[in-house]
Amino acid sequence: MWIWQQSDWPRGRLTIMPLLGELAATQAVMSPLVAQGQHLYPRQRLRLEATLLSEEMEASAQLSGVVLGRAALRDALYQALGLETGQQESPRGLAPGVEVFADVTLEVVRTAFQPLQQEQVLEWHRRLGPFLPRSSGQRLGEWRAASYEAISGRYGIKRLRYRAPANTTEELAEELAGFWARLASEEPDVDNSGVLNALQLHAHWQALSPLALGNGLIGRLLLMRWLTRIDALGALQQQGEWSGKVGEQLGEEALEQLCWRRQSLFAVVLEQQDALRELEQHCFGKPEESASGRQLPPMLDRALNGEAVETLPGDMNVWVQWWLTRLREGGRCTSFHYQRVQRAERLWLEHARTPLNTRQRELVLTLLERDDEEGVGRAEYRALVTTSDPTAARDLADLTAKQVLESYGVGRGTRYRLPVFTGQG
Repeated sequence: MWIWQQSDWPRGRLTIMPLLGELAATQAVMSPLVAQGQHLYPRQRLRLEATLLSEEMEASAQLSGVVLGRAALRDALYQALGLETGQQESPRGLAPGVEVFADVTLEVVRTAFQPLQQEQVLEWHRRLGPFLPRSSGQRLGEWRAASYEAISGRYGIKRLRYRAPANTTEELAEELAGFWARLASEEPDVDNSGVLNALQLHAHWQALSPLALGNGLIGRLLLMRWLTRIDALGALQQQGEWSGKVGEQLGEEALEQLCWRRQSLFAVVLEQQDALRELEQHCFGKPEESASGRQLPPMLDRALNGEAVETLPGDMNVWVQWWLTRLREGGRCTSFHYQRVQRAERLWLEHARTPLNTRQRELVLTLLERDDEEGVGRAEYRALVTTSDPTAARDLADLTAKQVLESYGVGRGTRYRLPVFTGQG
């Protein structure tokens, strides 16, 4: 039985009182991040955003089966945001998919308070769809025209994980009308419970799955949009009393300055990917039939799907609680990024006139992202920038002589790290 077969579809069942503690704990993690963001200089903010978004994009792409390198994503974001990776151009050309992902993600974030139209979502799908697995021959930039089933399995054993509502264009149009009507009244703003609304809207989108493929990727972009709105609203409220619709009272330029991603989430979701699938089965339902349409034998049903689900699908308390936990975990990880970007700014200021080649800049950026005191050995550096051993040795010796890096250890155990991290908490 599926969530959309329940009488309470599409809202499901939500009791707020048991979630008050979780909401307060999540707010206690998110609010300080918003406050820290208020004190960043514009260039620091852009560097932080590039770091957070590259992490978000890499994890979100992996959740959809797409592998994009963190360094390539960072380069694309640096270029899009007008940041320098050093004093020359990026050391490598960017894969087309990387630039598209970066452009779409920035558009989602920067337009978070602009009215969201169906055409805009379909345009994002059209641009991102070609890079998704099994996209050949699929409808891109259009709503699906047939039923949707999420099927997994290997070696000839297919498992139906979920079947979405609406089997025809007309049925889907009716479902989408309901989603867009709900979005118009419940998208996070000053007059509603933002995080709860965002997570419930996300569940609605995922359960509806209105696209032939890429529902997860587009759903995560929408969730990013809603969380960006929540962060921006928090920033406004910390600055002073605020009332009214933000999108109606601020100009386009002011909104763009306000709308930037202040924390990460999807990296911790990626680590909990199996738990997310179990959560979706609990909240959206489990099949009573196999993918072939035949009734599953009891033993095979238990082997593939576990023991019978006691509760009916549509339990939004479990959904919200799971995502609130991930938000807190992501927020704690993000606090280290705020420290990192401030340290990185000091490093770039100190070496503003230090000439570095593209390989050396790549190493510095990588070490800044890692934010540890282990550094790299010569072999790791050689593999990172794809160069010869003599060139790697000269680069590292040059960086040490210029006091960009410091070395420790002896012989083949010599490693190189950024002095900016030494002795700092």
